[in-house]
Amino acid sequence: MDQPVQPLSNDTLLQVLALSKDATAVYVSEDIYIRFANDAMINFWGKDRSVIGKTLEDAVPELEGQPFIDLLKNVWRTGQTYVAENTPANLVVNGELQTFYFDFEYRAILDEQGKTYCLLHTARDVTSQYFGLLREQNLSAALSASNADLMNTNQELAALTSELMQSNELLSTVNDNLTTSERQLQFTIDAAELATWDLDPNTFRFTGNDRLKSWFGLAADDEIELERATNQIPVADRKKVDAAIAEALRYESGGNYDVEYAIINPVDSKTRYVRAKGKAEFNANKQPTRFSGILQDVTVEKLEEQRKDDFISIASHELKTPITTLKASLQLMDKIKNVPGQAMTPKLIMQSRKSVERVSILVDELLNVAKLQHGELNLNKTPFVLSQLLNAACNPIAIMGKHKISISGELELEVNADEHRIDQVITNLLNNAVKYAPDSEVISLSIDLIDGMVKVSVTDTGPGIPKEKIPHLFDRYYRVDSAGYQVSGLGLGLYISSEIVKRHGGTIHADSELGKGTTFWFTLPL
Repeated sequence: MDQPVQPLSNDTLLQVLALSKDATAVYVSEDIYIRFANDAMINFWGKDRSVIGKTLEDAVPELEGQPFIDLLKNVWRTGQTYVAENTPANLVVNGELQTFYFDFEYRAILDEQGKTYCLLHTARDVTSQYFGLLREQNLSAALSASNADLMNTNQELAALTSELMQSNELLSTVNDNLTTSERQLQFTIDAAELATWDLDPNTFRFTGNDRLKSWFGLAADDEIELERATNQIPVADRKKVDAAIAEALRYESGGNYDVEYAIINPVDSKTRYVRAKGKAEFNANKQPTRFSGILQDVTVEKLEEQRKDDFISIASHELKTPITTLKASLQLMDKIKNVPGQAMTPKLIMQSRKSVERVSILVDELLNVAKLQHGELNLNKTPFVLSQLLNAACNPIAIMGKHKISISGELELEVNADEHRIDQVITNLLNNAVKYAPDSEVISLSIDLIDGMVKVSVTDTGPGIPKEKIPHLFDRYYRVDSAGYQVSGLGLGLYISSEIVKRHGGTIHADSELGKGTTFWFTLPL
């Protein structure tokens, strides 16, 4: 059985009308009171919503003397719809009386007795179309007048056109090839993120693309003095660059230019390392006429090279210290091996074991990085209770008695993960808290369940980490300053931890405030 159709309330109907893209208004009474107007109609009138409830004549007084209010009253009386196109209306918009052109309709809405109970007014602003059509008509008239004059000219040009056709075709082919070459060159420059420059050897002024000017912190001048650019190069490199330019401008050098140097941007004081390559051109008198080339940003490669050098130095030191200790212990044990009842032997054995364990940890970190780089760090996931793993990881620190360890949260929560690898992550975060916050009396661990993920947090009350360093904490080889404390390590622990968490489908992050401690946390899917 069909469900009866529920009538819509007046407010509901007005809400529907408000969604119309066309300007819409509803009037009541023969005095044309504004019962409703959407934003589009109010914008046409140049008014605000205070006009609702007023007569149209009071709300838009500039309509006096124009036909619209009389037309609306006539539609109310007769019930006959009135439609018009391209009709001018003078309206005050933005405080200025302006003429607009509209397509509009006044439609009477009748009750069951055939009497008008409201008027529906819809309108569309066609001002731009109207003037566009007017311009077209004017142009058409002007063109018609010009066509007669052009007929004679065209006849004269026909002969010339025939001669120019072949030349134009040849020129078009050359231009197309040139445009294609320019696009390909520009694409190559943009894709490689290169800066370009062109130096006049006579004036020592040069032009460059936007990227070059940005790197040197230069204004967008058409031509720039070379000295203004070289002033942004550190003194040590500047001498090298000046010498390389002078050599390239010697005819006997072949004009080749290839040099690496640093730029210190005067705007943000950031250092950028670049490699410059160029070529000088010479005239018949062996004088340089042009010197142009490119700059390539090699900052990443330069910093990576520095980090590798630093890492090799640190790794050498970190490995040398325990090995030296181990060697000394073994040498001493060798000397006293035949001495009965020697009380020092157990201490030397313990010291040797610690040195071997330290070397083993360093080697494991290096092997883990190698496995990560080659995608060989496999996960062996099994279910286990996370709090039990945290307790086991905290025991060595708790035994030392220097820090109070607390574990809170979801202590019975079970996760499906590689228990050994997650133990590596937790141990690393705990060791970091001990290493970088040695004066922190309390180290707090928490297990929380958030949006279907388990979140493990390790919090200390140490000196904290500067905000600008937090984004780099999980970079390979990165080591945080330890606020004056002497610490060891290769700068690989957090990098390895980050990769382990990511391979589990989780995230890892650090929150810190100077003087208030640091929280390292990571998430794992259940």
